[in-house]
Amino acid sequence: MNQALQEWNEQLAALAAYPEASLRDGKTALVIVDMVNGFLTEGVLSSPRSAAALPACVKLLNFAKENGIPTVAFADCHEPDCIEFASFPPHCIRGTSESEIAPALQAIGGYELIEKNSTNGFLTPAFQAWLNANPDIERIVVCGVCTDICVMQFCLTLKTFCNQSERSMTVLLPVNAVETYDAPGHNADLCGAMALQFMQQAGITLTKEVAYDD
Repeated sequence: MNQALQEWNEQLAALAAYPEASLRDGKTALVIVDMVNGFLTEGVLSSPRSAAALPACVKLLNFAKENGIPTVAFADCHEPDCIEFASFPPHCIRGTSESEIAPALQAIGGYELIEKNSTNGFLTPAFQAWLNANPDIERIVVCGVCTDICVMQFCLTLKTFCNQSERSMTVLLPVNAVETYDAPGHNADLCGAMALQFMQQAGITLTKEVAYDD
């Protein structure tokens, strides 16, 4: 297992960067997954490791805003008695600062905020309405947390939905812009690496990062 993980990490390290010019075709969108305070800086599920993805997400959002790229930002947002708390400790409760998008992203703005009550933002009616309202989008760049939970579920569902619907869609995942957390029974290195491999095998396009023109 350790050898296989090492070999996969070597493949990830060898990924090419994705040129920003290729994203300026009028057919690209950005989806930011759960870059909220409750996963980055406060609350029982917050993690410095997850917060490490913020700078890359900030760069992506700045680029999207400057180039008129439509952007969706998912925010985990739950009622105090939500069913998900049977699986995860209470987090990101509506009306608390945990459910708010990170201040660095709020300061940029330019995104459509979609609150979600589960780990899979694709299932929200608001996102499905957004997807239907943007039929010309052929590439969605995804960033955020957590790689092996909300990011992976969204990417896999989006890709398989588009396959089923015969809609051409590239799901692009810059690996420097996603992260997961360390916890007992949840090894971030292993879980994150396995999630990236699962996504690549399902047709998600992995890239080292978006390369910006200076």
